[in-house]
Amino acid sequence: MIISNNQIQRLLALYLRQDAKSSPVQKEEGAKVFQEEAYKLSVNRDVEAYYAARQAIRDLPDIREDRLAKIEKQVKSGTYEVKDEEVAEKMIGRSLVDKLV
Repeated sequence: MIISNNQIQRLLALYLRQDAKSSPVQKEEGAKVFQEEAYKLSVNRDVEAYYAARQAIRDLPDIREDRLAKIEKQVKSGTYEVKDEEVAEKMIGRSLVDKLV
């Protein structure tokens, strides 16, 4: 499975939105790791964020026909180029997603 920048951005946005929904009181309770209720809430939020991110990724199309056609045209005309920075960015992004998911 190839993970695009768009997918990485959506995943990170989901995590950020989930964290933003937490009130200061909830965040303080989350810091009390040894209290059973705070632990359950924390795990529950993580599970919800995980499933939301997983569903968002599943909803994305496997092949983006518009991009495929554009790249195919560039390859045929000999104008397709891959920039080193873009490759490095993809590698770092995929590594980040692997650690989060």
